Amino acid sequence: MGYLYLMIVALMFSFGGTCVKLIRPYFTPSMITFMRFFVGVFWLLMLKALRRRRFRPDFAAAFRRRWKWLAFGAAAKLLAYTTENTALSIGVSYGNILTQPVQIVLLTGLGVAVLHERMSARKWTGVALCVSGILLISWNGMPLETLLAGNLTLTLLYVLSGICAGLFVFAQKRVSKDFDILDSNLVMFAAAAALAFILPAARGEALPSGLPDWRCVLAILGFGLITGIGFYFNAKAIPLVPFQMVPLLQSTMVFFSIAWGVVLFHEPVSAWIVSGTALFVAGIVMMQRPGRGRAAKEEK
Repeated sequence: MGYLYLMIVALMFSFGGTCVKLIRPYFTPSMITFMRFFVGVFWLLMLKALRRRRFRPDFAAAFRRRWKWLAFGAAAKLLAYTTENTALSIGVSYGNILTQPVQIVLLTGLGVAVLHERMSARKWTGVALCVSGILLISWNGMPLETLLAGNLTLTLLYVLSGICAGLFVFAQKRVSKDFDILDSNLVMFAAAAALAFILPAARGEALPSGLPDWRCVLAILGFGLITGIGFYFNAKAIPLVPFQMVPLLQSTMVFFSIAWGVVLFHEPVSAWIVSGTALFVAGIVMMQRPGRGRAAKEEK
């Protein structure tokens, strides 16, 4: 079931760019971010009701102990989605494939700096491959002046999104001993939704530019489902499979994302993007695959 959960998560998140493209004609990126959190909270509450799971008796005490990490996680995820949705609104629907390797590189760095995990030559090689893949996709064979004119901005937005997404995962880890994963996500997403509404409300952008069509409405509901239920399935899968398999299966999202961009929006995919994608997927494999000594130790 763990492998099935992860494949479902990869498939769900691959539709993120598609949802943004369908919503963007009617709503601004800031409003898209708010609706993603707001509808995500709705789906999480529905799941909580269907499973008849109440808040733990020590929820209030745990909240007082960990409110700073919950607030940090909410702010990190808000920045992650704001930058990602802004970039997706400007560029191609599969541009957010860059966030996955950035997130993994960041979490690897946090593991070394904060959790004092060891880095092998294999992991350093994986980091180099991920970074090379990101640079190759960003370059996409363009002249330097064209790259600096616009594509570099998109890359920086996705890099910032990946960094903030990684910080959100780190916050989840810090509160995992005190909260059920469903409750912690519910609290952080609700806080992020409240914060996300401030900007479009202040700018007078809360209302759509026109009457949304059925595809837009379906995309809003689907985006919330991806956000709420997708993270829940991901958390359910982690204890059921070897940890190194989690990012490997999640990285299959990039192939689905590119496929939807080509099939649904007829977006071009160059050899540079294919090569860069192959590089950072290889880097993820290198970073997560245990060395011989470690593998032998785990078997014992």
